[in-house]
This record gives sequence, C-alpha cells and structure tokens, in this order.
Amino acid sequence: MSMRRWCVRLVAAASGLLLVLSPSAVAVAGPDREATAVVDALLSGRSDNAGETVFWVVLRAQADLSGATRLRDRVVKATHVRRALMAHAEGSQAGLRRWLAERGAETESFWITNALRVTGDAALVEELATRSDVSHLLADRRFALPRVAEETARSAEAASVAAVQWNVSRVGADRVWNQFGVRGEGIVVAGIDSGVQYDHPALVNSYRGRRANGTFDHNYNWYTPVSFYCPTAAPCDQYEHGTHTMGTVVGRDADGAHHTGVAPGVKWIAAAGCPFRYCSPQTLLSAGQWALAPTDLNGQNPRPDLAPDVINNSWGENGFNALWQPMVTSWVNAGIFPVFSNGNSGPACGTPGSPGYYSQSYSVGSLDSNDLVSDFSSRGPGENGDVKPDVTAPGRDVLSTLPGGQYGHRSGTSMAAPHVTGSVALLWSAAPALDGDIAATKAALDDAAIDVNDVTCGGSADNNNVYGEGRLDAYAAVSAAPRANLGVLHGQFSSTATAQPLNDVVITLDGPLHRVSVSGMDGGYKFDRLLPGTYTYTLEKWGY
Repeated sequence: MSMRRWCVRLVAAASGLLLVLSPSAVAVAGPDREATAVVDALLSGRSDNAGETVFWVVLRAQADLSGATRLRDRVVKATHVRRALMAHAEGSQAGLRRWLAERGAETESFWITNALRVTGDAALVEELATRSDVSHLLADRRFALPRVAEETARSAEAASVAAVQWNVSRVGADRVWNQFGVRGEGIVVAGIDSGVQYDHPALVNSYRGRRANGTFDHNYNWYTPVSFYCPTAAPCDQYEHGTHTMGTVVGRDADGAHHTGVAPGVKWIAAAGCPFRYCSPQTLLSAGQWALAPTDLNGQNPRPDLAPDVINNSWGENGFNALWQPMVTSWVNAGIFPVFSNGNSGPACGTPGSPGYYSQSYSVGSLDSNDLVSDFSSRGPGENGDVKPDVTAPGRDVLSTLPGGQYGHRSGTSMAAPHVTGSVALLWSAAPALDGDIAATKAALDDAAIDVNDVTCGGSADNNNVYGEGRLDAYAAVSAAPRANLGVLHGQFSSTATAQPLNDVVITLDGPLHRVSVSGMDGGYKFDRLLPGTYTYTLEKWGY
C-alpha cells in the first residue's frame, strides 16, 4: 500500500496570502577561550574511585533559536527549531567527537540539549574540563519518579465514584465545558512519564492512535527508548504513574461514570521517558527529542507536524541540573507549552526540583481539598530568585486512572501538574489566538489564579513561593481569553469508485492554526473554533 498526499488551499474567511517560510541560518557565538568546564562533585567522586564511568559532556555553545520567534505557523516553528538544533549539534560536536574517538571513548550524541553521553576514566574527565568548548561535565544520574502517596483506604471506593471529581470541579473545568462548550478539542497533549495503559476505558477514546474503526496505529503516538520495556509495540505502563497523570488530563470513560480529566476532548500521545519507574538523562532526552518531532515505531521518518501542543512532565530531580534547560527552551521556541511538577521536598523553602526550577518551565505546586498547600509541596525561590511554583492545583487525594482498567487516589505535585496541562488545552481550544503563544498563555493563567497570601518563603501577597500566583482557575482564564470571530469547517469523504464513506482519512490544516483530525466511520470530520485566514488542507489515507 502507498500513501499519497495532496494539498488544496482553503479560504476560511477573508482571503490572504499564504507565506511559506524557510528555516533561517543559525548564528552562534564561539566559546570563551578562557573558560573551563564545571565538573559536578558526584562525577569527581565516581571517576576518582573507579576505572571507567558514564558521564555527560554539555557543550558551551547552544543553538540560537531566536529565529523561531518570527514564525507563526506551528509546523514551521517546530521544523525550524529541530533543524537548527540538529545542524548546530552536528557542527559543534564534530571536533569533540573526533577527539574522543582518538582516545577510544564511547559516545552517544544528543541534539535537543547539545550534549554527549560518554564512557571514560578520570584522566579523560580532567582533559575535558580544560576544553573551552565544554560547559558542564555531569555524572550519569538515574533518579526515581516522584514518590506519590497512595490513599489505600479510598481506592476501594473508586469503582463506585461517579460524575465529576472534586479536583476537576475545583479548577472550574466543568464550568468551561458547560458554559463555553469546550473540552480541549483540537489540542494534542503528550505525557513524558512511565507510559500509559492506552486501552484503559477512560483513556482509549482520547488516544490519538485509535482509529475510527476501533483499531490502533501506534506510529507517531507512542515512544519508548527502552525496546524491551513493553511486551508488544503498544503503549504500556509498568509503574502506574503515567496512567494516573494522563487520566487527570483526559480521563472519561464511555458512559461517563468516571470523569477524572480536566480536558476530556483532547487527544493524547506518550513517551516512556521514565521506564520502570526510573528516569535517566538518556531516556528523558530521547523522549524530549521525539516529542519535538514524533517518529514511527522504528524511530524513523520524524513528523514535526505531529508534535504535541502541551507536554505534561510530572518528573524532576532535586536541586539544579543544567542538562534539561536547553530541552525546555527548544519546546518553548517551538510553541509547545512545558508543564512541570515543582517537587515533593516541602515544606522547606528553596526546594524546587529541576526542570521545574527553571524560569521557562511552568511549574505546579499541590493543594488539598481545603485549598491549602500540601506539606510535601516544594517551595521556591527558583532560578534567578524567580517565584516557584508558578501556580498551585489539586494534588492530594486525587482520583484517576490506573493500569488494569482500575482507578485509585494518589497524592503529589505529580498529580497537580496535569490540572495545568488540561487547563492549557481548554484555554487554547477556546481561544486559539493564544495557541503556541507561551508568554501570553502564562500571563492568562497567572492573571486568573486566585491569590493566596503566604510569604513565609518570600514573595508578595499575590505572588509568593508557597502558592505561586495562586490557585489555578481554568474557568477564569477561559472567561478572560479572546474567543470571538471563530469559524467552523466540516465535511465528509467518500470513495469516487464505490460512493461509500471513507473513514480514517487524516486531515491536517496549516495556517493561522495547526489542527489534525480523522474522519469517522461515516466519513465525516469537523474543526471547531478556527481563526479566520488561509489554510493548507492536507489529506492522507493509505491506498489513496
């Protein structure tokens, strides 16, 4: 079977010019010749006491992605960012890779953070530390997904729980559904976590890999950097963490008996950045690269046009680690909203984890059902003294999905972050003018948050290091967002040979917005809330 594509120009409103932008050249300043690399203490101890060890070499020169800010189209932005990152890594790493090869060192190259994973001894570490093109030398750390509290006394009740959960209602998500008719339609969310039980009754209908006829295509929708993690090529979750967090974003079973998700109208994809409960730089950076341009199950044929709109990251490590920062920067420049849990090291001040610690990350602290900050929720400040968390959301005693088609209550900032992920999906679905505008979306969430005065860790009454900007309010954010002058596009596909409806036609719109849909069993499709403008309309179906 072959796949063919064709494009037609669709004028949704007032006519206009379709401008195709090519990726611009990347200009990067050279390294400081007087600089020496920062070597972390853990690596020094390992390399002194052993023969060879695995460590990370972060190059000083990172790609200049500023050209992406001039681009509006999401696919063009993601393509530009990916090409710039790969070209810069190829050029800037070439000399270092040759140098390492001459010394017999094993290396693995990454481009989303301009870094190499290296196997070598103490002498090699010492030599690398004197190179002017090296910024950091870091130990290869494996860290666990955040430990969550299991509410065992409540889990037995999960099967009888119905309707909208308290935490979903507390952020105003159900008010958005009922008053604005928005449930996150048109938005794609990715989870970088322990994986997801894709066929859970509350998740399966939102999985982007589910076809209209009930079969599945996991290409571009699932990634695991560890080939033996799942028993088949289908998504799995060997720990439960990722299934629980995704259920808080999208969870809703067919009959509505369990409604755990903030944005049940979104489509989700997932990467197992933390397989077997543990996270590592190798697995997380691989997942981060995949999210920027999802690939098929063989890791080939990347598609920036299938990148997610929002990424939920309910993971992090204690303290500051520079390794993740370029990855978060690349997502932001591609118009992907980065949501992170702030950490479970509270109530002490100065305890955010990385990457939630970064200024560019939108990090989330935890609240209980009384709207009080959880004792375990990490407090700021963060990078450069910035207030962290950015906002707080329900994170204690949260009911969501678990592997095996089950439900259970869990607690942690891991449970809080998906509320923001779902809220961004609601906001971008309702107000597509904000889609891909990270700064404006942060401002909308910040302005809508309900202030809580707690300056015990610094800050002000309306923005402090305990509650951040305040308690998340998705309803207020959507209410204040620009929602006027939107259009609808719908139609139906059929075979010219048989006149029968054609299901599973993939329809991609590119223009003022990037949207993807799939025709149903009746051949029908519909795009709601489109910005006026000129769109390129691309159709794909195997065999046509």
